[in-house]
Amino acid sequence: MKIKILLPTLIGMTYAAAALAVSPGNYDTRFNISAQVPGSAMITTPEGTPITQLDIHLIPSGSPYAAPATLSADTVSIRPLRLWSNSSADDKVRLTLDDGNSATGRPFTLNSSSGAQLNKMEYKISTIDHTGKKAFLYSGAQHDYLLTRHVGYAEQEIAFVFESQRVHNAYKPGDYSGVVYANVAVMP
Repeated sequence: MKIKILLPTLIGMTYAAAALAVSPGNYDTRFNISAQVPGSAMITTPEGTPITQLDIHLIPSGSPYAAPATLSADTVSIRPLRLWSNSSADDKVRLTLDDGNSATGRPFTLNSSSGAQLNKMEYKISTIDHTGKKAFLYSGAQHDYLLTRHVGYAEQEIAFVFESQRVHNAYKPGDYSGVVYANVAVMP
């Protein structure tokens, strides 16, 4: 009986305390905090630390793995990456890349509003692993990978290459940006 009375009272007090917590009227710095907790299959460092965000900057002829004179970059020059599974039994994974978190089936696109007009840059993403190069040409594209089994986990070294569809001087000057989401899922 005491538990039936105590629990609603405790919940009510918690809600009341949250309602009374207000933002200060004056502050120097505000921190917006969020967290991304990856699932059982993910992209990691060689040590298995999850990589949840990586900044890529395309420059003319930026990657030796891309066509000459394109705007390109690769993760080889940034840091070594792995496809990772927390179980050695789950060694088959599928990697899906979505442009702006919507698998539209359209080409990956960066946007620029420089010069008071909207400019677009279509690009492709490829992965490189021990089996060769696999191209992701559109948002929602998928490829399957077989990871190397170890005791307690499975992994596979991988690199990503980002490359504009045309040579760098075919685009209007400006700052182009966009977001691509990678989803690694264990296959049944």
